[in-house]
Amino acid sequence: MAQADLQPVRTKEEAKERGRNGGLASGRSRLAKKHGRELVRALLAQRELDPQIVKDLATAYGLPEKDITKEVAMHGRQMEKAIRKADTNAYKAVQAAAGYQDPDEANGATFVVHIDKATAEAVDKWTK
Repeated sequence: MAQADLQPVRTKEEAKERGRNGGLASGRSRLAKKHGRELVRALLAQRELDPQIVKDLATAYGLPEKDITKEVAMHGRQMEKAIRKADTNAYKAVQAAAGYQDPDEANGATFVVHIDKATAEAVDKWTK
C-alpha cells in the first residue's frame, strides 16, 4: 500500500478495527515465517546426500558418516571456501553459524584504514 493510499482514521471504532486487522496480519506473517524456518531446518537435518560428498567430509573432518547431514555438508564447504579462496563472505557465514558475531558489525560500526603508498605496493606484490 503506497503512503498516498493511507486514509486518516475517522473514529475510535475504525482505529480499533484497523489495529485488530494489523495484529491479525502480523500474526499470520509470523506464523508463515515460523513454518518456513521449521521446513528449512527439517531439510537441513536430512542425510540424503551424494555418498562421495559424505565420504569426503568424513575423511576431511574426521566425522562419522552417520553424522553428516546436509547442514554439516554446507558448513564444511563454506569452511573450505573460506580457507582455500580466502572468501570473506564464506568466513562470515561460518562464524555466524558458530554463533560468533563481530562486535563492530553488531553495532553497525565502520572504520577506515589508511595505508601509505609503500605498504600498498608491497601488499600488491605479495598478493600477485
